[in-house]
Amino acid sequence: MAFMLSPGVLFPAAYLFLYLSTNIYLNADFKTNLSKSVERATGNTWQTNISSIKPGWGFDSMTLNHVELTKATNRGIRSNDENRTITINNLEIPVPDIQKLLFSNTDRIASTNALCKIIIAQKGLDQ
Repeated sequence: MAFMLSPGVLFPAAYLFLYLSTNIYLNADFKTNLSKSVERATGNTWQTNISSIKPGWGFDSMTLNHVELTKATNRGIRSNDENRTITINNLEIPVPDIQKLLFSNTDRIASTNALCKIIIAQKGLDQ
């Protein structure tokens, strides 16, 4: 029992719990909100699909894996654009104190807007 309550066990267990909670949150609600934010920022002309988001081990960055931006089409109008899909395989973005996203709504909104701007600027979609 003393071993289970020792700081050498409690600290890694708490860290692992926080890391897994952050990972689950980023891949559920945050990913959906980020996709919707990018679509709104581009005037609903680009649809976004993010495969997964992973926090950095030091809670100082996040990695977006396989970000796919697809040009939205109007129904009835055919387009012959070959560059209708833009793929970013890995995008690592510094986000200080990423664990605060779980507890602060203002940090959540600020991070979503900042990441949206980075994704749009990454491929020059802000024109």
